[in-house]
Amino acid sequence: MKNSGYYTGPLFVRELERLKEEYIQLDIEDMKVMMKEDILLLEKAVNMLCKNKVY
Repeated sequence: MKNSGYYTGPLFVRELERLKEEYIQLDIEDMKVMMKEDILLLEKAVNMLCKNKVY
């Protein structure tokens, strides 16, 4: 099975840039809801990155 873990870093950075652009256009209440959702997604992404780490 091929390890595609090296793709996760650039994708992670692109996703953060996309979120930054979305936040600029939101009002504060929408931003609060979105940030809560994104924190959960970021926690999952960090866990995935840790599991795919090559030793």
